[in-house]
Amino acid sequence: MIKDENYLKNIPAFYNLEKETIEKLKKAGELFELKKGNMLFFEKDLVNKIYIIIRGKISIFRYSQKAQRRVIYILGDGEFINEVIFDDLPSSVNAEAFEKTLLIKYDKKELEEIMESDFQLTKNITNSMGKKVRRLYRQIKNTIPLGLDKKVAAKLWKISKDYGISCNLNGYNCRDFREECVPWTGINFSLTITYLADMLGSSRESVSRELKKMESKGYIKWEGKKLLVKREELRKFYREI
Repeated sequence: MIKDENYLKNIPAFYNLEKETIEKLKKAGELFELKKGNMLFFEKDLVNKIYIIIRGKISIFRYSQKAQRRVIYILGDGEFINEVIFDDLPSSVNAEAFEKTLLIKYDKKELEEIMESDFQLTKNITNSMGKKVRRLYRQIKNTIPLGLDKKVAAKLWKISKDYGISCNLNGYNCRDFREECVPWTGINFSLTITYLADMLGSSRESVSRELKKMESKGYIKWEGKKLLVKREELRKFYREI
């Protein structure tokens, strides 16, 4: 049971629900924490729980036939992780904590019963799945026929859009990004070259070479372990023919 209703207020799928529905969700949910690097579930697992992120990030990935990790999503605060399991099939992906993460879990059957009593909840969860599908469409679009240099630029632009913090390069505390007056955007999590390569389905060495080229062109730079990018320059670069 979830005693503090505030945990539910930042979950978009729980917006505009009836008070009775919120009470049911509080009663049915269970909070738990996952440490960085711990697995939530594996591909082909039969998962009977629905997971939602309260605070933190979860990496969703698969392995290729050559055992190379390919990251599909990085999911963050308020996002459902595996609402697709309503189809009663084994999981088609792996889920790992990218950082220490606080989650809520629901028994699938119990959540389905709550959905039956409030159509708004069903609609919200359907919208959540729809957003993931659109993200996949964009990823497919960016794989054909771009070269690796433009794939790297496009991926950094998207990451900076989702997780960028700008203006104060030392404190990374300003979220009011204005492209015309503040060129640099900091990636607000520890993005390694290896992880970026996993997201692109490429080798670490190849991605590292492209990053060095972008750094020499002034599109990116490192402040300690933080990566900063010029979003407008990246956008222009990956859209060039």
